[in-house]
Amino acid sequence: MLSRSIPRPSESIGARADRLPPAIERVEHVMGMPVIVEVCDIGFDETVLDHLFAWLRFVDETFSTYRQDSDISRLNRGEIALADAHVSVRSVLRRCESLRRSTRGYFDVAAPMASLGGGVDPSGFVKGWAVEGAGRLLRRAGAKNWCVNAGGDICLNGAPPGCDFWRVGIQHPVERLAVAAVLGLREGAVATSGAYERGDHILDPHTGLAPDGVLSVTIVGQDLAVADAYATAAFAMGRAGATWAAALQGHGAIVIFDDDTISYSAGAEPYLQDAHVGSGGAT
Repeated sequence: MLSRSIPRPSESIGARADRLPPAIERVEHVMGMPVIVEVCDIGFDETVLDHLFAWLRFVDETFSTYRQDSDISRLNRGEIALADAHVSVRSVLRRCESLRRSTRGYFDVAAPMASLGGGVDPSGFVKGWAVEGAGRLLRRAGAKNWCVNAGGDICLNGAPPGCDFWRVGIQHPVERLAVAAVLGLREGAVATSGAYERGDHILDPHTGLAPDGVLSVTIVGQDLAVADAYATAAFAMGRAGATWAAALQGHGAIVIFDDDTISYSAGAEPYLQDAHVGSGGAT
């Protein structure tokens, strides 16, 4: 990993570019956050977005730990057995268990519920999984140039008008109006885990404590659900997570440490657009 001091640029946050307005843009508050969908294909059927947001609302209704009537809440209270939950719940929990094993237990859906008497909270996987599903709906509808941004976790394809790629800004974890890096992508997903506004909500499952030395972890990959889980796991590892994330096949990693330095893996280097993060790579 290569480390450099973080400057304080004033560029705005999120997926953006110097470009014409998108052909279609819709924002709705769902899953506890604003979800922004941009489709830059002329003639795209906007009713597809009705189905997209209906899908996201279904995910929230099924998986939210804040909704008393969700399958996850009912499962955690012992009111239903796993076999009685929606088939998507069983599928998601199987994938989460596979990720628990592949991350050496640092991504563990049981960890957030340990202090509450037990249960599971698959939110660290479900948000990315839901947005991946939204992306599939857009692809099936023929969309070529689109971006779905759910609270900073992003799935995208193509590019806005007049641009070669989507520009994705990684929010600085301390200064809310600054970016720490800017990525350029034509396809794939970007997920970031860190304290940000929610404070120490990601804990080391092995100790039950907040990790030391790291402020945020961003993972770039093809599947947002997996990238989200990997970002959570790497953050939970603390400073050691940077080395672990750098070795992930098919992924790039950007880690911001609490000593005001930023490191990035060789897998992230092809996407870096902002000169502030340097031009070198890492092995």
